[in-house]
Amino acid sequence: MIHCPHLTPDNKCRVASQVAECKVLASAKTCEACQQDPNPQAVNVVTLGMAIVHRKRLGKPIAELRQLMNQYKPTGEEPVSFRINDFRPGPGNELKKMLAWFARPSDSCKCETRADTMNDWGVKGCRQNLDTIVEWLLEEAELRGLPSGKFTRIIAKSLVITAIRRFERKFPDGAPEPNDDDTDDTDNE
Repeated sequence: MIHCPHLTPDNKCRVASQVAECKVLASAKTCEACQQDPNPQAVNVVTLGMAIVHRKRLGKPIAELRQLMNQYKPTGEEPVSFRINDFRPGPGNELKKMLAWFARPSDSCKCETRADTMNDWGVKGCRQNLDTIVEWLLEEAELRGLPSGKFTRIIAKSLVITAIRRFERKFPDGAPEPNDDDTDDTDNE
C-alpha cells in the first residue's frame, strides 16, 4: 500500500468510508488508481466507486452516490471536485449532496459558506432559520436564471426540510466529532 493520510492502519479508506457511511476496505489496486486520479486522496471516481460497492454489499441505498458519481464521469466538462472536509456531516452537506445532481457550485456562489453555516447551526438552528435558507436557495436560483416564485419557494422549503430529516436519520445523536472515524455502526454487525 502507499502512504495516504486517509488510509487507516487496518486498510480502510476514510474518504470512501465517510462518503459511504460505512467502513470501506481499500486494496493496493484501488489506492494506486486513486493516486492516478486528477483529484487524488479525495472524493473521486475511485473512492466513489468503492463507496457504491460497499453500500451495495450491505444492502444500503446507492442512488444518491450514483448521482454524485455522474459529476465525476468524463463529459468534456471539468467535474466538480470535493475534498474530504466537504463531507463534514450536517444538514448543509445533506442539502449540498441533494442539489449536486443539477446545481454545480460556481466561482461566484456562496454555496460552500452557506452549507458550512447550516452544518454549524445543526438541526435546531436550521429549523429556526428555515426562511433564511430558503431565501438563499431562491437567491441562487435567480442568479442562475432558474425559475422563481411561489412554487419554487415550496420546492426549496421541501428540499431544506428533507435535508434536515436525512441528517437526523443518519446521525440521531448529532454530528460526530471531526476526528471521529466511527461515523457508522457496521463494527457491531
